[in-house]
This record gives sequence, C-alpha cells and structure tokens, in this order.
Amino acid sequence: MRWLMRSEGQIQSKKHENRLAKVVNGSTVAASGAFWSRKGDVRSQDLLIEHKWTGKQQVTVKAVVLEKIVKEAILDGRMPVLGFHVNGENYVMLDENDFLELRQKLQECKCETH
Repeated sequence: MRWLMRSEGQIQSKKHENRLAKVVNGSTVAASGAFWSRKGDVRSQDLLIEHKWTGKQQVTVKAVVLEKIVKEAILDGRMPVLGFHVNGENYVMLDENDFLELRQKLQECKCETH
C-alpha cells in the first residue's frame, strides 16, 4: 500500500502539469512520458512540455534534460518547452531560436494592428 502514496512534490507537480495543460489547450501525458510513443509531461497541438516542480528556491537544469525534450519535440513536430515551478512562481524555458521566432511573430502582429 505504501507504493500508492505520493510525496508532496509529486502531488504538486501533477497539479501544475494539469494547470499547464489547461492553459495551453493540451493534455497531460500518462505516466509523464514514460511510454516511447508519448513523451513529455504536457502536449498541445504545437508544444511538448517537460515540467519540473520544486518547493525550493532554486532549480538545476541539466543539459541532458534539455537535449531530451528538444529531441522528443522535434521528432514529434512540436516546439520544446521546459516548464518549471520554483519558489512559488511558474516559468518556461525555450530554445533561443524558438524564443526569437515567437518574438518576431509578436512584433509583426503589433505592426499589423497600428
């Protein structure tokens, strides 16, 4: 029965995955991407999000995690995103090229409305 109990971190992580899935109009991935055909924690039409949660005041981002989500997203035709919750705040991390592309599209939209 002990294996059914979840830690506070697991409970909070799942809560934040569900919230993130809702705001990107996506869905959470069963077993947090453990199946070879469905990777990541949250999937939308255009995003593949790996989500990390910590109740601490810092988070460590390892290259292997970034490389994993980038590879999986590219193979899946989605933009890779690392979402994380740290010290009560929510953040996302993007590849610089994806960030610059989104910024350019936003600027183009602003120009069209003026």
